[in-house]
Formats: sequence, C-alpha cells, structure tokens
Amino acid sequence: MSSEAIPRVSRSALSETAVPRPHRRRIAHSSISYIILGLFSAVVGYPVLWMLFQSFKSQPEMYQNVWGPPRDLRIQNYIDGWNLSHIGRYSINSLIVAFATVLGVLTVASLAAYAFSKMRFAGSRLIFGAIIFSLLLPVPIIPLYAVVSGLHLTDTYFAVIFPYISGALPLSIFLLKAFFESLPSQIEDAARIDGCSDLGILWHVVLPLSKPGLATVAIFTFINAWNEFFLALIFIRSREIRTIPVGLQVFFQENATKWPALFATLSMATVPIIVVYVLMQQQFIEGLTAGAVKG
Repeated sequence: MSSEAIPRVSRSALSETAVPRPHRRRIAHSSISYIILGLFSAVVGYPVLWMLFQSFKSQPEMYQNVWGPPRDLRIQNYIDGWNLSHIGRYSINSLIVAFATVLGVLTVASLAAYAFSKMRFAGSRLIFGAIIFSLLLPVPIIPLYAVVSGLHLTDTYFAVIFPYISGALPLSIFLLKAFFESLPSQIEDAARIDGCSDLGILWHVVLPLSKPGLATVAIFTFINAWNEFFLALIFIRSREIRTIPVGLQVFFQENATKWPALFATLSMATVPIIVVYVLMQQQFIEGLTAGAVKG
C-alpha cells in the first residue's frame, strides 16, 4: 500500500480527539474559578495575616519591616495586650451576650418560621411581608433608648440582648422558613398520623433535620452580636459588663501608641469567631445551599 492511501491527520485533530471539547471547556472554567477564588482569598486573608505579623513584632521593627513577617516572635505583646486591655473580662461579657442572643433568636425564629412555612392562617403573608420589609428599616435609636430606659434595663446585659434578638429575627425567620419548606412533607404527615402535635413535630422531626439551617442562623447571629458596637456603647456604661467592641475602643484611646499590643489584642478578639466558624463550618455551608432549593 502506498503512502498516499493513508490519510494524514493533523495535530489539532489528534488533540481534539484525545480531549473532547466539552471536557476542555470544563477544565478552563474550573481553572478560571480557582484563579478567581485564589485572588479573592488573598485579598481577604492578607489583612488578617498582616495583623498577625504586626502582633509579633517589636515597636521599632514595625516601622522598619512594615509588610514582611516578623524576624523575632515577641509573645510579650500578647501578655501586655491581655493585661492592659482586660480582654478576658470583655470576652466573657461578649460570650454571655452572644450566646443568649443566639438562644433567643433560634427559639423565636424556629417557632415563627415553622408557623409561616407549615401553617395557613389569616394575614400570614401580610405579616411575613412586614417582617421582610423591616430588614430595610434603620434601627430607631431614640424610641429604643426610651423603651430600654423605661424598663430600667440600661447598664445590664438585657439592654443589648433584647435589641440584638429583635434585630436578628427578620433575617433568621426568612432563612429558616426557606429551609423548613425544603423538607419533605411526608415525614411530617407520618409523625402527625402517629399522634404527634405541631410542637412535637417541630421538636422531634423538623429541628433535627434542620441542623444546617440552624447552624447558619447561629453563626450569623453570633458574629453580629460579637461585633456590634453602637448599641453596646449607648446602653452599657460600667466597665464590668463592657463587650469586646466597646472595650477595644477604650483600650485604643488609652494606648494609641502601643501598636504591637493593639494588634495582639485584635488578634485575640478574633479567635472566638474563628473557633465558632471552624466547629460549624460543614453545617454552615450545607445550610447556605440546602434551603435555597425546595426538594
């Protein structure tokens, strides 16, 4: 057989045959996605990493080596920050406020979301629409202060816990309602046939299946209660029950030139949020996606 009888195949044809075009498109899209995520992670993560770098440097090194990692680790900065800022006491206060807020929000939001998602009553859509509309409204500071002061709750934990709960309820009810509606109704019907009441179904059936959604609401509520500054500044005056944001502000004003201790204190203040997110990371990611689609 002559060589002319054998068809010639170009390299481009061979490459297209070896790697299908849809597969190559998926690889290209995945590579672009990873590059974008990598750039976004670097932009978001570098300020935190830079804060950690500064927390381990000495005062002269901070001015000489602004952007790089520390040459010598100074643990004394964390000791000074702990002693000067009283962050231990402020952290306990913030934990009390944050956990109480999370407990109150999960309790009220679960009951309300279950009623809106599984029950039909007069005005349910109108009430739910009003709750969602409240997300657009600013916090009424003067009426809120009048109510808190009238109830003699100023300078107590409850002065910030109750406003935090009311402020977190609209978004929490919206998220849990979407998650409850994604659960199959056959499970609830089976529990109702077995004689379970509505509260029993919520407690024994719906909530155990809704752990990702509850974790999502808990993380959002915890972070907002931990970081909130304005209401805590208005309603809390005594040093004994200051929360982290107010305590850090006072510490910055009193120690404005002690930059290593300031960065060390900021690093310690972020630890509880990171711990909570790491412990609930899997359920948090599931909660963000599971309630988005009705199944």
